[in-house]
Amino acid sequence: PMRPLAALPLLALAAPAAARPFDYAREVRPVLRDRCYACHGALKQKGKLRLDTVALMTAGGRSGPAVKPGDPAASPLLDRVCAEEASRMPPEGKPLTAEQVAALRAWVAAGAKGPPGEKPEED
Repeated sequence: PMRPLAALPLLALAAPAAARPFDYAREVRPVLRDRCYACHGALKQKGKLRLDTVALMTAGGRSGPAVKPGDPAASPLLDRVCAEEASRMPPEGKPLTAEQVAALRAWVAAGAKGPPGEKPEED
């Protein structure tokens, strides 16, 4: 007979996405790099905001922090990527996909953690 504890490793494989560790480098940073750095990176900082490190996002720009760790509803970054067309970010091109927005929201909800010693992009 199978011991009940022997099934625990299988349960970990079936854990919902929100319960697993969030991979910022694979799930969030590429979205920010591809869709946000052109206006909020090393070469340009519209609104004095840079989004190329977690520290810079939480420090924020002219309007304050772009991300409030643990609180997606209070994070202006999420407001802007979900806004109506006139004020939505990015201002050009297609809006972020539902999956990209969900990844950003889940990352912020999980505490908006980045890798230790994360370096900003260079110009």
